[in-house]
Amino acid sequence: MAVFESGSEAHDDGPTLEWLRAAVQDAHVSFLIGAGTPSRLFSPLGDIEEALTGIEASAGSRSAREIARASVQAMFFDTVISPNVGLTSGAPEAIPVLRSYARFGQALNRLLLARRSSLLAKQISLFTTNVDLAFEVSFERLGIALNDGFAGRFRPVYDPGGFGTMRLRSSPRYGHRSEVPTFDLYKLHGSVGWQWAATESPTQEIVFDRDLADVRAVAEALRPIRKDLIQLKDPASLNAAEIVEAASALEPPKDLAAFVRAYGRLVIVNPEKTKFATTVLTETYYELIRRFANEMERESSVLFVHGFSFRDEHLRKIVVRAARTNPTLQVVIFCFSPADRTKYGDLIPDLDVPNRNIGYVVPPAGQSLDLDGLVDRFLLPMSSELPGRVDVANAAYGAVSEDPQGA
Repeated sequence: MAVFESGSEAHDDGPTLEWLRAAVQDAHVSFLIGAGTPSRLFSPLGDIEEALTGIEASAGSRSAREIARASVQAMFFDTVISPNVGLTSGAPEAIPVLRSYARFGQALNRLLLARRSSLLAKQISLFTTNVDLAFEVSFERLGIALNDGFAGRFRPVYDPGGFGTMRLRSSPRYGHRSEVPTFDLYKLHGSVGWQWAATESPTQEIVFDRDLADVRAVAEALRPIRKDLIQLKDPASLNAAEIVEAASALEPPKDLAAFVRAYGRLVIVNPEKTKFATTVLTETYYELIRRFANEMERESSVLFVHGFSFRDEHLRKIVVRAARTNPTLQVVIFCFSPADRTKYGDLIPDLDVPNRNIGYVVPPAGQSLDLDGLVDRFLLPMSSELPGRVDVANAAYGAVSEDPQGA
C-alpha cells in the first residue's frame, strides 16, 4: 500500500477505502490527468517548454532560432502528436494505453453507479492537459458516456456549453428512469482531434477532425525537411543555448515555412512559458480554464491528480489558490514514484497550503504508481463490494503483459 501524506504528516496505512468511498459518494469529483499518465505511448514534455521559451529569448540569428524552434517542434510532433494516428487505428503499440484507460473508465463508471446520494449527479469531470485521444478512443470502445464538448453527427462542432448535461435512461415497459454515469472531458490544452472549421464566419468554430487530417498534413510537411533539422531525441535533456548554437551552422530548409504553417494549424496550446499570453484570451481556452477553476471552488469537492507534474505555473496557481480559499476542497495527488513527492514539495511548499488539504499518495521505495496501479490498488478495491464485476476492458482490448517499470 502507498503512504498518504497530508502536509508534513505521513500515514503508513494510506488513504482508507472508506475515506475514498466517502469522497466519491459525497463530493464533487474531478480528475486532473497529465502527460505522465499515458507515457507508455506518448513522451512526457520534459524540458520542451523551457527549450522553446529559451530559444525565443536567445540572442541567436533569426534563421538559427527558426531552425531550432522547428527542430524542437518536430521532436514534440514525433513523440506526442504523431502516435495518435496509431492510437485511433488500434495499432499494437497503442493497445496497452487504451486498455489502461478503459480499465480506469470502467472502474469510475462502477463507482458512479453505486453513488447513493440523490443530491449529486452521477458525473465526474476529467481535466487533462494532454492533447491525445486516449480518453475518447478507449471510452467509446467501452460504450461509456463521455461528453467531449462536441455536438452534432455529420459536422460535430465544439461547444463547452454542453458540459454538465445529465443523461437519463427510461425503462421501455414501466417508464422507470435512472441516471446514466457521465464524464465531462475538458482538454485544457486543445487536442489533435480539433480542427478550425473552414468557414467565412467571423467567429471561428472548432470541429472534430476524425481523420486527423491536420496531423497527417504536419507529417507530410515534416518529411522533406527532417534531415535538415537538428535531430533531438530526449525531451528530458534539452538545452536552448546548445540547440540554437547547433542551428547556427545550418541553412534553413527551403520547405521550412510549409512545416511551420502546417504545425501552426494544430489546435493545441504549445508547451511554452508564454502560451497563455496568446491563448488564454481566446474564448475556448479561457472558458475551459475558467471551468477548471470553478470546479475547484465548489463546496465539498475532491480533485484526484495523476501524471501531472505541476510544472505548469498557471494551473498550479489555480489549484493552490483554490486549496487556500476553499477549505472544503481536498486535493489528492498520486505520485508515480517517491522521487516525485520531493518534486511536488518544491513546487507546492506546505506553507502555501494553510488548510492542509493537499495530500499525496506515495508508493513505497522501489515501486511506482502508474494508471493500472491507481485502478488496481485504489479504484477497484473501492468497488469490490459491488456484485457481478466483469472486466470489460479485458474483453475489449485483450490481455496485455504489464510493464514492470510502468513506463
